[in-house]
Amino acid sequence: MSVDIGEEQGPLQAFAQERKLTFPILLDQNAAVARKYGVRGIPASFFIDREGVIRVQHIGPLSESSIARYLDQIL
Repeated sequence: MSVDIGEEQGPLQAFAQERKLTFPILLDQNAAVARKYGVRGIPASFFIDREGVIRVQHIGPLSESSIARYLDQIL
C-alpha cells in the first residue's frame, strides 16, 4: 500500500496507470496521516508488525535488499 501526500486524485491515477501500479494508493490531501506518523521526509516507508506497531521507519528510496532486511527484522 502507498499513501500519496498532497496530490489530487486525477494526476495520481494517471501516474499509477502509466506505471502499471497494482497496489492500493491512498490519498492524504491535507497531510493528516503524514503528521500522525511523523513523516519528516519523502519518500518515507514504514514497516508495521502484525500487532500494528511501527518497527522500522525509513526515509528515502528503498532497495530490494533493504526491504528484505527490514522484513526479516519484523517477521
